[in-house]
Amino acid sequence: MKIIYSTTTKLRLLSQFQNVNESLKVFYHNIGAGSLKRWIQQYLTGGLANLERPVHNRRYPKKLKLRAVRDYRNHRLPTKEILLKYDIRGLSQLRNWVILYNNGKEPVRKRVRKMGRKVSYDEKIEIVKWVLKHNHDYKQAA
Repeated sequence: MKIIYSTTTKLRLLSQFQNVNESLKVFYHNIGAGSLKRWIQQYLTGGLANLERPVHNRRYPKKLKLRAVRDYRNHRLPTKEILLKYDIRGLSQLRNWVILYNNGKEPVRKRVRKMGRKVSYDEKIEIVKWVLKHNHDYKQAA
């Protein structure tokens, strides 16, 4: 089960870490070292606002995604610089875009297919009757 820490807890732990002379691996209080590293990076890049858990997922324009992926692939910029340059919240986001790009797909947001119109109960019965009739005709023809 993933534990979600409040912004104040994250800030308190980061200030505690700053005040002790221990390595990251020794310091953490049942928190993964990766989480602490991520919080430190988020705080350094965007301050307190970057530690807050976003209410909604962030959306990135297609052009920004392509530029970030190309910088990663062609210019071999360090990932931290790419995250800062394009204001990308997490490394996993960039990695997902790179994987999509490497597989020949553009790193664009998936479109959710809209559902069709509502069908009444009577219409559903008519649809089932039609399918059964035509399915029966199809089987006889085969």
